[in-house]
Amino acid sequence: MNAVSSLVALFALGLTIVFLPVIGGALFAMVFFGLFVLALVGVLTGVDDHTVRQKDAPTDPTAWRNGGSNGMR
Repeated sequence: MNAVSSLVALFALGLTIVFLPVIGGALFAMVFFGLFVLALVGVLTGVDDHTVRQKDAPTDPTAWRNGGSNGMR
C-alpha cells in the first residue's frame, strides 16, 4: 500500500506541475496538489520509526547538596 501511495503522490505532483502554466489550470493544480499532500501523508505514516532510544542515566537529585559535580552516581 505504501508503494501505491508513493506512486499516487508522484503522479499528483507531476500533474500539479503540468497544469500550473496552463490557462485556467490553477484550479486543477490546487486539486492535484491537495491529492499530493494527502498521498504524501499516507506515505509518511507508513515509515517506521528508526530513532535511537537514549538510556536515561541514573541521577541523584541531592548531588548538589552532597558535593557531587554533575549529579551522576
